[in-house]
Amino acid sequence: MRPEILALRATNQYRSRDVIAYLGLRYYFANVCASRDRWAMEVATHLVRARTEAPYFKAKHFKDFIGDDVVLHRNIFIPGPNEAFAEAALLAQCAEHAAFTPLPCVFSYHLAMGGESQGVYVPYFDGFRRRHEKIREACTDNPNSVVFYTDIKKFYPSIPSYKALEAWNQACLDSHLLPQWRDLGLKLLADHLNVATKTQESRAVLTGPMFSHLIANLVMRTVDDHMVNLFPNRYFRYVDDVVLVGSNEQVATGRKKLTELLASLDLHLHDQDQEKDFVVPSVEWLEGAADLDNDYGKEWANFVGGLKQLIVTQPAARHSLADRFLAADFRIPLPSYDLDVRTAPWLIKLRARITRYPWLLKVIKRNDAERLIQNAHVLREQYGRALAALVELGTSSNRYTRKRAIPKLRFFAGRLLYIGSAEMLLQFSKSLGTIPELRMLSIILYSVATRDVTKLVPLGTNAVQSAAQVLAISALPVSCQIKNWTPECLQGVAILRFNGITVDAPSDDALNRLAVWGGKGPDLMGADSDASLLELACLHGVSASARHSETLTSVFDWDESLAFDVINQVQDSDY
Repeated sequence: MRPEILALRATNQYRSRDVIAYLGLRYYFANVCASRDRWAMEVATHLVRARTEAPYFKAKHFKDFIGDDVVLHRNIFIPGPNEAFAEAALLAQCAEHAAFTPLPCVFSYHLAMGGESQGVYVPYFDGFRRRHEKIREACTDNPNSVVFYTDIKKFYPSIPSYKALEAWNQACLDSHLLPQWRDLGLKLLADHLNVATKTQESRAVLTGPMFSHLIANLVMRTVDDHMVNLFPNRYFRYVDDVVLVGSNEQVATGRKKLTELLASLDLHLHDQDQEKDFVVPSVEWLEGAADLDNDYGKEWANFVGGLKQLIVTQPAARHSLADRFLAADFRIPLPSYDLDVRTAPWLIKLRARITRYPWLLKVIKRNDAERLIQNAHVLREQYGRALAALVELGTSSNRYTRKRAIPKLRFFAGRLLYIGSAEMLLQFSKSLGTIPELRMLSIILYSVATRDVTKLVPLGTNAVQSAAQVLAISALPVSCQIKNWTPECLQGVAILRFNGITVDAPSDDALNRLAVWGGKGPDLMGADSDASLLELACLHGVSASARHSETLTSVFDWDESLAFDVINQVQDSDY
């Protein structure tokens, strides 16, 4: 039987966020009964409400560099698979009520509805693009205005527990949400507070769980309501990033009012940091109005679509295509869609489209291995030229020029990680390393090109997974010369091992024992183990060897998109 909508949403959402959460869900759904919506709504939710300990894994994600060498990490609390599934059920219930829907001026974390299966929230780029379009409209309607950018300091970790409870209870009251779902939300908030207290986090809304995004939007509702009344069609928020459009005097007044409103929630804007808080004349902003109306994104989407068509419709061609890609110095993950072809919804939809548009059959037949390799070569050259031309803009002293250039640089560099030659990766690693926002990506490119992960491992689990997916394609060894094995380094090595990469490194800590599995791994099923790893170990089950890399190179469902981890992980923080 095929997984139902809530299982698909939970799995797809966490696949783009954290590999440990994804593996937990995949092992959880190995029991077919557990992938049913009814299980999520009855069993998973009951287990969360009844538990006495919340099994969150504290992952270290890269945040920034302090100076040249010190890495600043963000604590990400990864819920166990049972909670992640219960979350999906809770958020689906909330999606049915307007009280949980962000105002039109908010463009982040809109709940998935109907048959949407790519996550519990609408894909982030949809909202990002809509916000860009609305700012364009505001600038066009107000040609003598300015565009003011600012953002909220340490947004999620700064939300007070009592404000989160107030916002949740008010939304439940306004929506008449059933008591069982209200209580589940209260239980999750109580668990967040308990974990935050134990781990000495500053406040009580954990960064990591999907439920936190809903709470953050609810807490900000009064601020959004006030600001959009002051700036009708000229106030725009995307998570912690706020944009106002108006005269210089208006945006100065608006910033002051926004500061006051946030202070009532114990939240604060950055202290007019030039990188976080600046003004752009609307005429200048409109020079970048078409930045998201591009063809290169469509070219990549067409290439990926052709890949999926080939490996789904001609599964026997998968291994030979992978070999040919590797021989041409391409590093493209080709997961196994080893599922029942007769019941594949993706193929059913494809057949229906071919019936309606017969010309599609010719297009599909042209997507053979030779054509895909030719397309990859074309994209390599196009993206390489585009990236080289943009690097100088990324170092510009003009803040808006930099702000426009950084997403494009991430786009091209992230995709070149898969299709660029090793020589190109080394070249761009050096140039991107001069741009502070792209130093993590620079190290990822270098690590993949050289297969030396010494600089990569200390960065955090998100950075390591970005490179690990690509490094795992080749059987060649990696080099890791770490002298000081910090907890962050040990987590990084574990991520490599989850992906099936052999690393000469310590393996005595619990996470690495789980990743290696053989030997002491099964001992993690003992009652004295960390709760999050105990749950994951038990779901993995007793086996002679680890199942992690096999799971990561297979898909959960026919509708699952091809996963390109670096593209997900190197985006601007949306926490």
